[in-house]
Amino acid sequence: MSIQKTLIYPSLIFIYCFLFSQKATAQVLKTSTGNVVFKSKTLTEEIVANNSQVSVAIAPSKNQMQFRVPINGFQFKSALMQKHFNENYMETSTYPTGDFLGEIKNINDVKFEKVGEYPVNVAGKLTIHGVTKEVNTSGTILVKTVGIQLKSSFKIKCSDFGIEIPLRSIDSISDVISIDVNCVLTQ
Repeated sequence: MSIQKTLIYPSLIFIYCFLFSQKATAQVLKTSTGNVVFKSKTLTEEIVANNSQVSVAIAPSKNQMQFRVPINGFQFKSALMQKHFNENYMETSTYPTGDFLGEIKNINDVKFEKVGEYPVNVAGKLTIHGVTKEVNTSGTILVKTVGIQLKSSFKIKCSDFGIEIPLRSIDSISDVISIDVNCVLTQ
């Protein structure tokens, strides 16, 4: 084999791999500044926390989506609430993230190349506090001229994820938590 062929073949393989990896990367929409808000509402108190450090990635061609929520990223109106949330309820040092890995059941209804609003059904595995549960929910994908926006609202039960609410707090913390997701993704 000549020196020319010895140099050309590896170069062609490298270029092919580079182009292929670029194509695969171009199909992934992502953000690291997604927003998740949760609300706990009882007769005596409403607790709201906001997290704008949510990482999201969607690969439409593979119909895969993943969310990672750093639990200590939730901001409360009171530092004491935030401390209790992280230390006593969520045990953030042991369970630092909430994760979702799933798919869009009706992915073929979403035209990612056409501006518009598309209702979607999502299914996957949600892991919070070390407990993984199957979830199904609905949402909306808004395809914009630059990027897409994901929106969803759903509820979870703390007890389903092993999060214990002490009896002394049962009047101020609900077992059912409302979750609102709003994320803008780009390539």
